Amino acid sequence: MNEKLLEEIYILKAMLADDERIRRLDDLSKRLDQDEEVIALAYQKDLKALDYSDALNHYSRDDQNVKPFEKALFLAKYALDSHPLVKEYQAAYQKVRLLYEDINNILFGDFSLHACQKE
Repeated sequence: MNEKLLEEIYILKAMLADDERIRRLDDLSKRLDQDEEVIALAYQKDLKALDYSDALNHYSRDDQNVKPFEKALFLAKYALDSHPLVKEYQAAYQKVRLLYEDINNILFGDFSLHACQKE
């Protein structure tokens, strides 16, 4: 890799580390990891996912025995996704995802278009 490109990569890395959207997402991620209510909701969702998965090991997805487990998982996921801190994180994540998508398109857009064309 030539030195100019390497220098540009380090500049991009520094700019991203200083980007308000990324810093906000990092902060929210730390807050999520420490929020006891969010941790409890995530744990409940995980338990319901295990119950649902176990039910699917015994019954088909359309079986009536599976429906209560599916509903319990839906409600647990909804409770987690509805938590204000989770919603705030998801909104921040969306902004960072769009930023990375733009960077990807700038860096690799032409390559992706040409790589997909049939010769």
